[in-house]
Amino acid sequence: MQAWLAPLSPYLYAALRVVAGLLFAQHGVQKLFGWLTDSPPVALLSQRGVAGVVETFGGLLIAVGAYTTPVAFLASGQM
Repeated sequence: MQAWLAPLSPYLYAALRVVAGLLFAQHGVQKLFGWLTDSPPVALLSQRGVAGVVETFGGLLIAVGAYTTPVAFLASGQM
């Protein structure tokens, strides 16, 4: 199986990065703007607001592949 999947590994890693980044950003959008949820937006300078900023912009940066290592480190610490 490993020999069969080896040529596809760059594409699979890219798909995983994009999906994980967009899901992370989706949780931040819920906190910042109240989209996709019933709860209202949170205050920007609260702890949840800072988490929303990290999740939204960090998730988008991870999805496009920019500064992936430091952003993922920051986002994992936020989690």
